[in-house]
Amino acid sequence: MKNKKFSPRKYIIEKGRVNPIDKCLISDAYDDKGLTICLIVRKQPGGKFMFAQFIVDRFCLGVKDAFTNCNFEDFQIEELIDKLSANGKVEEVSASYFHNLIYAALDFAEENGLKPHNDFKLAEYLLDPGLVDEGIDEIEVGDEEGKPLFVNGPYDDVRRIIATLDRNVGKGNYNCIIQDPGSDDFDDNF
Repeated sequence: MKNKKFSPRKYIIEKGRVNPIDKCLISDAYDDKGLTICLIVRKQPGGKFMFAQFIVDRFCLGVKDAFTNCNFEDFQIEELIDKLSANGKVEEVSASYFHNLIYAALDFAEENGLKPHNDFKLAEYLLDPGLVDEGIDEIEVGDEEGKPLFVNGPYDDVRRIIATLDRNVGKGNYNCIIQDPGSDDFDDNF
């Protein structure tokens, strides 16, 4: 009998919501840009861990980036947390708040015609939409007027995003801050 090769993708799809949540962490180091880095860690049998990390844009784009993996050792998870804390304070939050934050930003972006990063499809298997509660309405999205505020990053397709906002929200119904990646003011760390 031939051994089947382990597939992290298949394991994440099959067990992502089954394995218990170990911790939910957020870092608001880029809060002035509406960005929160979110990390959910789930325990696997045998002492290993699976995780998903999301860059959440509460001002406009929703889930701007996502990454997931499994079979990580405890020290590897600690290294991820250390990298996260290198950019600012990391806070452990309840699973409900964590899910409310991600899904509030995701819903806001989708209402404005914007889709999450492609890697969200796999990373979402570590989320449990059933944990979203009435607290989702407490999550602030958009600018101070509730309008989308697009602040471009180094990998954003500015023309596509502006065209999507024009088509779905209408000119004048959103705000944007377009930074030149070549300028000294441009922050490419997010």
